[in-house]
Amino acid sequence: MPGPRRDSRPHRPDDRIQRRDGPPNRPSHRDEGPSIEDLVYGLHPVESYLAEAPSRVRELLVDASAGAGTRKATDLARDAGVPVRVLPAEAFRDLSRGRLFQGVAARVKPHEYADGDELAEGCVSDPTAVLVALDSVQDPHNLGSILRSAAFFGVRGVVIPKDRAVGVTPVVVKASAGAAARVPVAQVTNLARWLRACADAGWTVAGAVAKGGVAPSALASARPLVLVLGSEGEGLRRLVGESCQMHVTIPSPGGFESLNVGVAAGILLAAVAGADVAASNPGDE
Repeated sequence: MPGPRRDSRPHRPDDRIQRRDGPPNRPSHRDEGPSIEDLVYGLHPVESYLAEAPSRVRELLVDASAGAGTRKATDLARDAGVPVRVLPAEAFRDLSRGRLFQGVAARVKPHEYADGDELAEGCVSDPTAVLVALDSVQDPHNLGSILRSAAFFGVRGVVIPKDRAVGVTPVVVKASAGAAARVPVAQVTNLARWLRACADAGWTVAGAVAKGGVAPSALASARPLVLVLGSEGEGLRRLVGESCQMHVTIPSPGGFESLNVGVAAGILLAAVAGADVAASNPGDE
């Protein structure tokens, strides 16, 4: 297949791409790209968006010097009718600002959040359903890691508060390796109230705590399950913790209590998935 063709017209840098510090009198957003664009970057995240949610991609930007590694993303974009724009290497370097773009970036529409009530109501009748609720998680890399684990273990959705919590940003998408395009994320105004409504509707609501909870194996019979994890520094807030019907604690053979919330989510979801595998293979030893 022939490589991307350079535009023969004189290059006129798009102001939205070249502007580094945003409009006057507004703070710059150097961590997450141009302030007026949502940029998803990296081969796997971009390919996942184009495969899972092409309607949310406005444009694919390709580094002219990237070579054949970007071919899959380019083919996916063209198959989906997404415009493809090839940038000269220098312009693409200006766009990436030292971040690992791997030769591609996608301009995407603002993330569309699911409705928390509809998400819970839509799968409560599924006896294997699992939702993850996050209480004030503010690190985008942790949210991305949790979304990646959620996609791997078949979680039906992730619920976050509208306030005091990170949303789905380009950094989250990158950290999720594209899972943010697959796993529904809902925002709720009052997480504690939403959890109580889930419990009333038949969900088992289990909150992860550092001490005093049951072992993760207790989640084997907890279905449908809402697994609740707290913020990186403070854990579950009081009202959120009180809204949980049970608490679960990951034992620490090393006696070290601190565990990253993204890692904790993976461990607990693995425990839940392990119970499902055992139940589906009762004859295995």
